[in-house]
Parts: sequence; structure tokens; C-alpha cells
Amino acid sequence: MLFYDTNIVNGFYAKIFDMNKIELLAPCGNEESFMAAVSAGADAVYVGLKDFSARAKAKNFSYKQLNEICNYAKNKNVKVFVALNTLVKDSEIKNIIKSLEQISFAQADAIIVQDLGVANLSKKYFPKIALHASTQLVIHNSYGAKQAEKAGFKRAVLARELSFDDIKKIKNNSNIELEIFCHGALCFCVSGLCLFSSFIGGYSGNRGYCTQPCRRLWTADGKNGYFLSPKDFQLADYIKQIKNIGITSLKIEGRLKSADYVTKTVKAYRLLIDSDEKNYEQNLKQAKEILALDYARQKTTFNFNVKSENIFEPQKSKNLGLYLGKTENKTDTYFCLNCTDKIFVDDTLRIVDLQKDKSQTLTVKEIKDNKIFYENLYIENGFEVYKIADGKTAQDWKKIRLDDCQQETKDANNEGFSFQLHKPSTVVNKPFIRPPIKFMLPDLFVRINNFKWLNILKNKFAIVIKLNKNNILNIKSLNNLKDYYFEICPYIDEQDINLFQQTINFLFDKGCRNFFINNISHFEFFNNKKVKLFAGQNLYVLNDYSAEFLFNRKVDAFVTSWEDDLYNIKDLAKNLKNNLIVYLSGFPEVVISKMKFADEVKNKNIKSGMDEFKVVSNADDNIVIPKYPINLLGFKNNLLKCGIKTFGIDLSYIEPNINYFMQIVKAFNIGVYINSKNKFNFERRLK
Repeated sequence: MLFYDTNIVNGFYAKIFDMNKIELLAPCGNEESFMAAVSAGADAVYVGLKDFSARAKAKNFSYKQLNEICNYAKNKNVKVFVALNTLVKDSEIKNIIKSLEQISFAQADAIIVQDLGVANLSKKYFPKIALHASTQLVIHNSYGAKQAEKAGFKRAVLARELSFDDIKKIKNNSNIELEIFCHGALCFCVSGLCLFSSFIGGYSGNRGYCTQPCRRLWTADGKNGYFLSPKDFQLADYIKQIKNIGITSLKIEGRLKSADYVTKTVKAYRLLIDSDEKNYEQNLKQAKEILALDYARQKTTFNFNVKSENIFEPQKSKNLGLYLGKTENKTDTYFCLNCTDKIFVDDTLRIVDLQKDKSQTLTVKEIKDNKIFYENLYIENGFEVYKIADGKTAQDWKKIRLDDCQQETKDANNEGFSFQLHKPSTVVNKPFIRPPIKFMLPDLFVRINNFKWLNILKNKFAIVIKLNKNNILNIKSLNNLKDYYFEICPYIDEQDINLFQQTINFLFDKGCRNFFINNISHFEFFNNKKVKLFAGQNLYVLNDYSAEFLFNRKVDAFVTSWEDDLYNIKDLAKNLKNNLIVYLSGFPEVVISKMKFADEVKNKNIKSGMDEFKVVSNADDNIVIPKYPINLLGFKNNLLKCGIKTFGIDLSYIEPNINYFMQIVKAFNIGVYINSKNKFNFERRLK
């Protein structure tokens, strides 16, 4: 049995490793949090490099630092996983290869991947690096777990939207290692399906640059609130159940958090994982006392036990930390704060201006009585103050820097420690690009989610019908089914897999052979079926190697992502011009959320500053779309010059209207420019 000695050696728990026990995986955004995680008892850590990390705002690690922590971690029986969990543009392939080279050289234990092209490259040229499917890849049901395993992934990080029963079913119906989040911040959108930040300013959450618009103050029907800012996730009460079903790893979120946060959360979950029946209740109580001081938001179990009815608290501040009070008697050098909680030198505080919805951080350097001194901050009376980290704990980890631990590594290896940047040597071949597809793609696809559009379209176009839970039961009422293309929605609950499988079997029996897929789980629907598959906008293809991955699985063509830009599409067209489909008009689903929204925003318009969106609420999810549709019709000629010949118009979320449709088709046919401020990232570039 794995246990921790009550004695501490050089600040670290003495660990005896048991390969059969559930792994505790800790976040590390910098050296201090790495040292905190290892010393507090983590079995594994996950880190990001300076590029291609979904937490680009963290300090992250250089190649030299990665090599150091991998060497150090191995001597502590701690695994290191590297997050390369962003989408990669075609022009960035050389840099991602360089990163893979350095990860291989450092002998990291695994990489965490979203982009199918990165998985493809790693599997072909760096086969010794284990592949973990990032939560950004949206593995959310047993079909997804099976397909991840077939694709060569050793582990799948499951979506946070899942219930305990969902996780148990996935475990019982797959062989791949499963990793689940047990603590930390939640995205209100399904991870990997969020274009919110990207739409607002081009800073893509799928590329590590999320600006967190969900944490903003929004207005709906004249009411202000943090309508989209959820509580934080905590599963401390359910660790015993999780251990019993054979989950491989428990993951703590928080690469942007402090060493103090890492220390507390790792210690708490270490207690719970190592508990036996005799001491479990006592350790649970102690663990929850520790977690109460993580200085994060209020906690929720989300959908794990029962679907949370109050995951949002619109009238409460979005801000992290322990609320201390409001600033008083402010001067140019100090402010007063009357609170019962103690504040010490080196504590980190968050100072919040609620009126402007802005915050600043302050590391306390001087405090006398209730006067807190500050420099170079804008503070007024009435600003809210939160404690977000204990200075004493942070200072402890500053004393245990990596530089101070190199002698220990040297002694353990009986050799000196040095690092030189490893020069990439791998010869990477150009991706295999299949010959042009043997059948002709139509010039124009028209996508609908409302069957009333069929009365207007009259089968004169290549019609794509969206298969989602709202309309799937009405599919059988349609005539001439084999004439349509069908597009499967990107998120299918485990409990609905049979419904979708039966529907697809029915369509196949009726002669339907054309399907758009939006998640790797969808391949599982077509086992032993000869069909034509097309990658939808949520099965991202931003580089040739992603296309190659899908080509090898019999996908014939690819819809470019709504968030992609003209420049990257031109790069893709050099090899894929005959296989690309570009949608020129429609409402992108910038958010797909499985959370229960507050009544104030259901089916309402929401506004923050100049940004305005519509919320479309269904029984099982909430979709956020822009107030106005995207219009790229004026760029058709630019795309034709690149050799792209197939386009799309999306009529989803638009009430059937023949005049509107004829105007769009006329603009498409003659290539006229329709004035629209909504061009997404097409001109400004995807960051």
C-alpha cells in the first residue's frame, strides 16, 4: 500500500510507490508550484511549455526547465505530463515538431493533446511519448473513449460535464486509462467547444489565450449579473466512490494558481486517496478543512451526483478568494481594512473595483494595525478585498527552488547535471494527402436545424440536416431521406448513444450515405458501414497533419472552423483545396454549455460593453450565438483563387424566410459584398 511517513525528509514526504493506486495529478504553472506539488505528495504533475499550452497566461516552462524538472521528478517517482493541448495552425508545424523533440529529449512521461495533427505527428515520429487525450478533445462518452484508444491514446481526460454514472459506464465499456477532474475552476462551456473569447477578440480558448468573457458582468433584460460565471468544482466527498470504479487519475485544475493553492489541494486529496475505511471519515473532515482555505470560489459538484441547480450565483462577485471586507480611509500610501481574518506580510490580496469590473493583486509588504500599505495601484474607498494566497506557504516554496535541488539530483545520479538545447534531428515527411475525392462535392451546402426550411429549399440544394436531440425523433417523418446529408451534434450524452445509434442505423437502412461528424466518438457509429464522412467544424482541421489523421479514417472532406482565418485557410488550400468546405454565412455556436443557466438569461439577449449575444436554451443544454450572423460572402472570390470550390450557408437559428434566403443565395452566386460587422477572425487572424 502506498503511504506517507509521518517524518518529513528535507521538506518532502517519503513516498513508497504503489502502481495500483489511483494517481493524484497536480497543476504546475511555474517552478514554485512544481516544488509544492512534489513535496505535498503528488504522483504526477502536468506542465506547459512557453508555446502550445492551453494556459498561455501561466509562466510555464522553458525547454531547459522542462529537462530539469523531468530529471528531478524521476528521482522522486513523480511523472511529468506536458500539455500541448491547443490547436496548431499549419504555419506552426515546425515549432510543434521542435517542442516534441525537446519533450522526447527530456523524457517526459506523456503529452496532453487536443489537436489531432499533434497526435498524428507524435505517434509517427515520437512513439515513445505516451499520448493523453486532453479534455479539449471532448471525450465525453464510451464511444469517444473507444475511439481514443483506437487512435493510439493511452489515456483520456474526460469532460467535466459527466456524472458518476456516466464515468462508470465509460470505464465499464472501454479499456483506455481514464482521468477525471476532482477540483478547480470550471469552464461554463464544454471544454473544446468554446469560441466565445475567440469571437470577441480573436483570442482563442482552443489556442490557450482565453480572455474569460464568462467571468464578465453581463446585462440581460436590464438586470446586471455574473450570469455565466460558475462556482468551482470539488469532489472531495466522492473520492471513495471514484477509487472503487478503477479511475486511473484524479486531476486538480489550476496551472494559473499559486504554490499555496497547489500545496493545499494536493495535501487534501492525498489524505483522501490514502485513507482506509478506519480513518476515512476523519481524513475527509480534515481534507475539507484544508480545501476551505484554497481561497477559490464557492464549490459545486456540477453534474457528478445530481445536476446542479445553482451552479451560477449571478449577484455574487466572480472573484476568487476569501472575502475580507472593503477598503476604508484610503490615502496615497495605505488603506484600512476592518476584518476578523488575519493578514500577514507576503499574503496575496485581490483588490476589486466592482463598478468597473476590474481587479488588481497586491502582495502585502507592510501592515500596521489595520493599515495595509501599497504602491503603484489605483485604489478607492469601497473596493472589495479578497485573500487569494497565504504568504507563509508561498515563502516556504520560494526557499525550495529547483536550483537548490540540483545537488540532490546529482547525488542520486552520481553524475553532474547539465543541459544543452537539443537540436531537432527528426526528419518529418510531408503529410500524405489523398488524391482528389472521386466524387464531386456540391458547390454549395445549406445547413438547417428547422425542418420548415425544407418547404423553401425544395431539394434544390445539398441540404445538411443537423442531428440533435431536439429534432432526431422527427427524422422518420421526412421523405427522400437518402437525398440529404446529416450532421451529428458534437456532444452526445452517454445515455443518448443508443438513440443516436438507432437513428443512424435507420438512416443507413434508408440509403443515407453522407454524414458530417464533429467528434472522434462519431466514428464508432459507422463501424462496418460504407459511408462518406465529412469532418464538421468542431472536428478541427487547422493543419495538414490533422487532415492526414482523418484521411486515414476515411474522411473525405473538411469544414473549416468558424474561428479559422483567411490566411490559415490559404495555407491549408495548398494541399487540401479539393477537400475543403468553407461556410460563408450563419450563426456560429460560440458556446455549447451543459450547465443549467439562470432564469434571467434563458432565451434572452446578453450584453457586456459592445458585445451582444443570444442565449438559446434547450432541455439539455444552452447555446450562445452572436446577435447577428457571420457574413463572409464577399470573400468567396479570394477563396476561389486558392482553389476552394465548395462553400456553405448555415440557416440554423434563423426562422424560415424565403426572402432572406434568396438574398443570401443571390449574394453567393454573384459574389457581392453584404455589409456585416461580423467576420469573426477571417480578416483579423486567429490568435
